[in-house]
Amino acid sequence: MKKSTAGILAALMLMVMVLADPAMAGTRDDCITKCKEAGEFIKKQGINAAVKEIGDKKGRFVWNDGVSYVFLMDMKARMLAHPHKPELTKPDTLIEATDVDGKAFFVDFVKAAKKGKGWTKYTWQVPGMEINKPKHTFIYRVPDTDYFVGAGFYVMSPGVFY
Repeated sequence: MKKSTAGILAALMLMVMVLADPAMAGTRDDCITKCKEAGEFIKKQGINAAVKEIGDKKGRFVWNDGVSYVFLMDMKARMLAHPHKPELTKPDTLIEATDVDGKAFFVDFVKAAKKGKGWTKYTWQVPGMEINKPKHTFIYRVPDTDYFVGAGFYVMSPGVFY
């Protein structure tokens, strides 16, 4: 009986891993794709048009029912556009700001941007919900500029990404 239960549990865990991995891969790919599209938009349309478009919560850089979005910053950790938290554009820098766990994650954003791109992890409020969840964010520096964009996904529970 115990072997049978262990076998069933092992099969269920394998199924969860197989089903979760493509969802995460798609989510990761979506973030990368949207960041690169935003980078191209900045290069072609200019920073002023990008600030307006990226800051629009109904714009082309918000998807997944508004939960996923691109934001725009500069290398001094100044938020230039955020579709859900426009108040983040008020400070001259966010370099010392922290998440609910005390992590100064904007430092990680700038470090990733200095490398050209990279993934970061921190805790952030899920748009439209009053909950904080772990968030994985892709940072992409717009080539030949002092700007970078980011987009991420939330880990709602093990194997569930949003």
